[in-house]
Amino acid sequence: MKRDLFSHCLIAALVLLMWTPSVGQQSYFLAGNQQFTVSGTSSIHDWDMNAKDDINGTAQLTIESGKLTKIQSLSIDLPVKSLKSGKGSMDNNAYEALTVKKYPSIKFEMTELTSISGNVVKVKGKVTIAGTTKIIPLEVIYSLNGSTIKFKGTQDILFSDFNVKPPTAVFGTIKTGNELTLAFEASFSPKN
Repeated sequence: MKRDLFSHCLIAALVLLMWTPSVGQQSYFLAGNQQFTVSGTSSIHDWDMNAKDDINGTAQLTIESGKLTKIQSLSIDLPVKSLKSGKGSMDNNAYEALTVKKYPSIKFEMTELTSISGNVVKVKGKVTIAGTTKIIPLEVIYSLNGSTIKFKGTQDILFSDFNVKPPTAVFGTIKTGNELTLAFEASFSPKN
């Protein structure tokens, strides 16, 4: 009798598991397809610095029925020296302005999920640059490809928001503008 009761309970539990959606909260990590760009202006030309390598990121996401339904956490750690312009002297001026020896990373940590509507996600997060942390709102577009989720967005910030003096060159005759645009495409894949 006990054996029959146990068998019936086991079968009922298995049936419930089969009918329950199989995807829930899951750990993700920053996969190989990423692009981070910082763009700005100077007194002689516009400029870009790009990073593709050595970037770390993790997330706790819930995906149900092929849609992102919740972001429990998301963080990204971008080594400052992974940003490259293709011009060594410009890179060095930027690293110096960002006090890379003292603060080697730019960090983002989501603090609040504001909304998910269609494929648009609105969050607030702590951005730390050169030792100064600010909460910024961020709107991103997400897309799913199999089990990989890609976030894409841009955000305007100011050097002065983070107590950074815009870099200069040639004895101060070339000046960088205070305005920056951060653009990113970051793909996250489940941890196996």
